[in-house]
Amino acid sequence: MQRIGHLLPATSLGADRWTAQICAPVQVETAHPGARASLPEIQYGPGLAPSHTVELERGADQLAQAGVDAIVWHGTSGGLDGAAHARAVARVVERTAGVRASTVTLGQLDLLARAGIHSLALVTAGSERAAGRLADTYLAAGLRIASVTALGLATPREAAELPVAKVRRVLLAADSADAQCLVVAGTELPVAPVAALVERELGKPVHDGARVAVRTGLDLLGLDVEAPSWGALFTGGVHAGVCCDSH
Repeated sequence: MQRIGHLLPATSLGADRWTAQICAPVQVETAHPGARASLPEIQYGPGLAPSHTVELERGADQLAQAGVDAIVWHGTSGGLDGAAHARAVARVVERTAGVRASTVTLGQLDLLARAGIHSLALVTAGSERAAGRLADTYLAAGLRIASVTALGLATPREAAELPVAKVRRVLLAADSADAQCLVVAGTELPVAPVAALVERELGKPVHDGARVAVRTGLDLLGLDVEAPSWGALFTGGVHAGVCCDSH
């Protein structure tokens, strides 16, 4: 049994709630408890302060002790501060834990690039200001932002407790004819239960942070899972995987 370690921001509820259900066919489990690290959501730059490095090392070591085979950092900071920041985080985690590591941001960029997606409709549970910083990261990767939807929710729990029926309506309303994909930033919004349905309704993929975190962990392990009920991210074979030195 292989194990994916989810390294979460201190306030996050994370994607580990979906991992067991999606990964059951390939006998992959989540390390429990998921480790947490206190990093600011916005750091304004790719660098890591010594105190932030220590927090990441502590969380990575906790997961290493739990016997994980790969680690994914869930923090939105990778999206807010750019791919260089995400790579810096992944390198610290890999060095500390001795296993392959990546972030939701790097996994997202990798998946979009390999699918040949060039334009997206961006959705975030947070503020318009945060949405602007997230958009900058995707623009820097050469992607076009067709539309931006910021829900303005105040806390991760508020996002996590949003009824899935409302999440579906939000996603349908956020779509743009010019977008090839809906990208939902963060791992809190409960997109997973309605992703496949929304994909059928819109005729395009939906990439939310929570399912991307699971997909990234599977890719780091080189594993395939055919679980179409969880959407297009879990059909069609093993993705190429993500590396902290790409993008």
